[in-house]
Amino acid sequence: MHKILRRRERREEIWSPNHAIELIKSSKKIVVLTGAGISTSCGIPDFRSENGLYAELREKNEFDLEDPHQMFDIHYFKQHPHVFYSFAHKIYPSNFQPSPCHRFLALLEQKDKLLRNYTQNIDGLERKAGVQRVLQCHGSFSTATCVQCRTKVPGQDIEADILSQRVPYCRACAKAAPPRPKRKKAKKRKSGWQSDESEKEPPPNPSIMKPDITFFGEGLISDFDDLLSKDTEQADLLLIIGTSLQVAPVSEVVSLMPHSIPQVRLQVSKHIH
Repeated sequence: MHKILRRRERREEIWSPNHAIELIKSSKKIVVLTGAGISTSCGIPDFRSENGLYAELREKNEFDLEDPHQMFDIHYFKQHPHVFYSFAHKIYPSNFQPSPCHRFLALLEQKDKLLRNYTQNIDGLERKAGVQRVLQCHGSFSTATCVQCRTKVPGQDIEADILSQRVPYCRACAKAAPPRPKRKKAKKRKSGWQSDESEKEPPPNPSIMKPDITFFGEGLISDFDDLLSKDTEQADLLLIIGTSLQVAPVSEVVSLMPHSIPQVRLQVSKHIH
């Protein structure tokens, strides 16, 4: 998809909450871009704020990471899956309920005003609130895939492992593994009983299951570019809620929208035009 990044000028006639409300009322095809800020009131930390997830990982250092980003790095995960699964229960969706903002998105959809919600969140609370027109750009815990054979299962299949802080292994790989050789009987020697080396039972070799959330080193889901290309042609309003827009390519949604489409940004930190 061709990308042209341009700086937007602030529209002077739109400056108050009341103006934003009127825009929402008059719009019929709203694209909403959401980030971790809409879930912090649910008890889920954001990633990059002063008290966010990365800051907590860096400060506590309980997982002995060189960099907190390693928690979501695909190469580190494949080598040290136990680190992620020692932590994943803290952000697992079943522990949380949707916020008023999630329910606002559901209301937009009920009023047939929501064209699509592009969420950077992996908590799945949009769907839990009833939103169907949502693209989870960074994936979610709703499904999981084997990193070796690519078998996909419902996320509930590994829920018990996540909540118990265990590494879940692929059952398909375990079934396909060759049968273990039978034990040989120990041989009696003059010096007494001694086990033969071949008696040692080879360890099982199933592969690791990974939740279908996008780690660093992985691409976005395949639908992102196609849906965004269609939505930019139809949208009449862009709402940006609870995101610092620091992670590409989702952050580029703002620049890819035609300049004729109003944008309303709701966030705690100050935004410079």
